[in-house]
Amino acid sequence: MTNEQILLTIVSSLLSGIIGVFISSLFYSRLEKRKMKIETARKMFGARHNIAGTDFKSAMNEIMIVFSDSQKVINAMENMFSVVETPPSARSEKAADEALIKLMKEMCTDIGVNYKNLPESYYLKFFTMP
Repeated sequence: MTNEQILLTIVSSLLSGIIGVFISSLFYSRLEKRKMKIETARKMFGARHNIAGTDFKSAMNEIMIVFSDSQKVINAMENMFSVVETPPSARSEKAADEALIKLMKEMCTDIGVNYKNLPESYYLKFFTMP
C-alpha cells in the first residue's frame, strides 16, 4: 500500500464520520423541536377546559418560543391576543372562541396532525364528570 492510498483511506474515513455526525445532529434537532411542539400543543389542548388556569397559560406562553419558526401560528397567537384584549362589549360573542380554534388548527397543521374530519365545535368541548 502506498502513502497516497493510506492518506486517501484516512481522509475518506474522517470525512464520512464528520458527515454522519452532521446529518445525525440535524435529524436529532428536528426531532426534538417537533417533540416540543407536540408537547406544547398537548398541554394546551389538555387544559382548554380552564383557560384561566396555570396549565393553559403556561402552554400559551410556550407557543411564542416553541412555534417561533411558524409565522401562521404566531399570527394566530397575535390575533388571539388582540381579541382577548378587546373588551367583550366591543367584540362579537364568538370572537374569542374563533380565535382559539384558529390557533389550535394552525398548531395542528404545523405539527402535522390531521384535523380535517373534526367539527369545529369539538375544539371547545371537553370531558368532565358530573
